[in-house]
Amino acid sequence: MAFPANLADLTPDLLTTVLAERRPGVRVDKVRVLERAKCGDGLASTADRVALGLDYMPGCEADLPARMVLKTILLHRTLRFGMPVILGLARTLSRLDRVPMLGSRARPLTFSVVNLYQRFFPHAPEAMYANEVHFYRDIRPELEIEAPRAFGSVFDESNGQFGILMEDLTLRAARFPNATTPVSSDEVAGLLSTLAALHARFWQSPRFDADLRWLPTTSRGGMFPVFDAIGLDLIRDQVRKNAFKQELLAPLNRSLEQLWQDTWKVQSLFDAGPVTLCHGDSHIANTYLLPGAQGGLLDWQLMVKGSWAHDLTYLIVTALEPEARRTHERELIAHYLQELRSRGVQGAPGDEEAWLRYRQAVVWGIVIGWLITPPQNYGRAITEANIRRLVTAALDLETFAAVG
Repeated sequence: MAFPANLADLTPDLLTTVLAERRPGVRVDKVRVLERAKCGDGLASTADRVALGLDYMPGCEADLPARMVLKTILLHRTLRFGMPVILGLARTLSRLDRVPMLGSRARPLTFSVVNLYQRFFPHAPEAMYANEVHFYRDIRPELEIEAPRAFGSVFDESNGQFGILMEDLTLRAARFPNATTPVSSDEVAGLLSTLAALHARFWQSPRFDADLRWLPTTSRGGMFPVFDAIGLDLIRDQVRKNAFKQELLAPLNRSLEQLWQDTWKVQSLFDAGPVTLCHGDSHIANTYLLPGAQGGLLDWQLMVKGSWAHDLTYLIVTALEPEARRTHERELIAHYLQELRSRGVQGAPGDEEAWLRYRQAVVWGIVIGWLITPPQNYGRAITEANIRRLVTAALDLETFAAVG
C-alpha cells in the first residue's frame, strides 16, 4: 500500500484502506482536491500539502472529518535522490579530490548542479519522510500535546513514497507564524509549554534503549549521513550563490569551515545528556498558534533523540525580534524549566547550565537550519529574517566563546 506520486491516482479505495487501519468500518465514497501547496514553493518546504474533501458512505463515517490535509511528495521516485545516490556521490568526489586540479573543480560544479536540480525537482531525503511517518504512527497517539491529529500514515520502504492524513488546522482557526510576522512573548511561552510537555514525557527515557531505539540523533542515523557526506558542500554552494547569506554571516568573522566544526562540537557536548525526544526543527515557521496563546508543533521530519536546548533555543531565537528576545529570553527559559519541573522532571537543568546550553545551541540553527536551506523553500524574506535573528543572537550571547 502506497500513496501515489500523482493526485489523479488518489482513489477512495486507497484512502479507505489507510483510514480503516485505525477506524475499522470506514468507507470513503468520493475524494476531492480542494487546495495544494507545492514542495519548495515557499509555503511547503520539503513536501507537498494537499487539502482533501472526503465524502463517506452513509453510516461509515467512523467519526472522521470531511476535510483533511494529505502530506506527501508528488514527485516520481526516479526523479528523487535516495540515500545510496547521496553517499555514492560523496565517495566519488572524495576519490576525485585526490586528482590534481580535477577535484577542486569537480566538487563546486557538482553541488551547483545538485542545488539547481533541487530548484526544479524539490524534495527531501527519504529519511525525513520515514521519520515523520514514525512520529504520527508510533508516537503521536500517546502524546497529550498540541500537535496535529493524524488519521492514517504510510511509508513505502521500497521507493520512499509516503503519505500522512492529518487534521486541517484551519478548522480550528490556527495561525501559522514565521520570522517575518509578529509573535508575542506570551505566544512563545505557550509554545515552550508544549515543548516542555514533549520533553518531560521522554526525559532520559529507558525507552530509548527499547521500543524507541530506532530514533535518530543529530550525530547518528536519520539525516546525519546526509549532513556528514555532503552538508558542508551544499552550504558552500548556497552561500556562494546567495550574496545576502554572505553579508548576513560577515559579522561573525568565521569561515564556513569553522562554523561547520562548531556545529558538531556543540552536538558532541549535547550528546552527553540529558537527552529527550526533540522536535528537532523547532523554528517558528514549524509551529501554529491557536486563539488564547496556545501553540502547537508541525513538521516532525527532523525529530531526534537529543538535547532539550536544541528545541528551546531554535524556537526563542527565530520567534522574536532581537530586542524582544533580549528582553524576554531569560524569563522564557525560566518558564520552560518550571514547566519541566511541574511535569515531574527530576534533575532539570539549573539556571546557569540552561543559559550556557541556550547560548551554545544557536550554532545549529545558523548552519543546519538556514545556511543549508535553499531560499526558494521559504522565500528570501523568511530565510533572511531567520539568519539575521540567529546571527544577532550568536553575537549577543557570545555563542562561540561558549562553545569554547
